Amino acid sequence: MKRILFPVFLGTLLLSAGTVFAAMTSTNFKIQWDNTNEGGSDVGVSANFSLLDTVGDLATGTSTSANFKISAGYRAEDTVPTLSLVTKTQDLSTQTFYTDVDVLNKTVTVPLPGAFSVGDYMAVVENRGFSEKVVVGRIISIVGTTITVDGFGGATGSMSAHPNDGHDSVYRLSGNSAGFGTISPTTPNTSVTMASVRSSLGGGYTVYLQADKILQSLIGQQIATVADGQVTLGFEEYGASTTGTRAYQPDIDLGVTTTQRIVQTGTSANASPADRVVIIYKLAITKATNPGTYSHNVFYTLTANY
Repeated sequence: MKRILFPVFLGTLLLSAGTVFAAMTSTNFKIQWDNTNEGGSDVGVSANFSLLDTVGDLATGTSTSANFKISAGYRAEDTVPTLSLVTKTQDLSTQTFYTDVDVLNKTVTVPLPGAFSVGDYMAVVENRGFSEKVVVGRIISIVGTTITVDGFGGATGSMSAHPNDGHDSVYRLSGNSAGFGTISPTTPNTSVTMASVRSSLGGGYTVYLQADKILQSLIGQQIATVADGQVTLGFEEYGASTTGTRAYQPDIDLGVTTTQRIVQTGTSANASPADRVVIIYKLAITKATNPGTYSHNVFYTLTANY
C-alpha cells in the first residue's frame, strides 16, 4: 500500500457585490478608469478547496509589445501555485500482449484492448524481469486495436518497436496496492509503480520515497535490502530502481527502507503531459527464504523547491 503526502488546497465561494466608478486626479496625474470592488472574501476556503476571488474586475488580460508585457487586473500576478502527485501501480490481472509500440507517436497496438478504457494509466513492459524497460502514459483514445496515450514517460529512448518474446506486455496502472503475486527463487519478481507530477512552480519539485519498515512477514521475518546497487537472481534481495527523464539516480537498485530517499526531481514548471517516472520494485528470494506473506507501507512525499 502506498500513501501520498502532499498539500491540497480546496474551497467554496460566497459573493455579494457593489461597484463605484470615479476619475481620480491630482496636480500632475489623472486616472481615467478605476474601480472599487466590495463584498466577497479575499480567500475562500473549505475542507478541500482554496479560492482567491475578485468581483467586477474590468479590463483584465495580458498586453504585450516588443519590449514590455502588462498583466492587467487586480489578481493578475496573484496566482496560487499548483503541485500535484498521482501514483498508480501495475495490475497484473490486466496483462495483455502487444504487437508494437510507437513512443514518438504515442501509440500501442494490442489484439484485444478490452482491459483498458480512456482515462486509464497504462504501462508497456519490455522483457519483464530485473532488466525490464517500461514506459507509462494516460490513455486518451482507443480506436480498434490502437491505444493512444497523452505522452510516454520512463525508458522512452530504449524501447523496442516490437515485442521480442513472451515477456512483453501492457498493463493497466490502477490503485495503490502493489504486489508481486506468488514468488519463486527461480523468477525475477517485479512490480511497476508510476509517479506523475504536475507543477507550476518555477523552482520545481522533489518526490521522496520512504517505507514504514523493512519488507517483512507477519511474524517479523525480513527480506534483505539490496546493498550493491543491483538485485540479483539467486540472492535474497529487495530494492527498487527509477527510470525516466526526471528520475533521480536512474537504473540503480536502491533500498526501500525507513530512510527517506529521492526518486524524482524537477527544476522548473512542467508542461503537458505531466512529468512521469517509473519505479520498478524488485524482489529475489532463495530456497532458504522463510515462507510467508511479506509487506510494508511505502509513502511518497511531494514537496516544492524554493
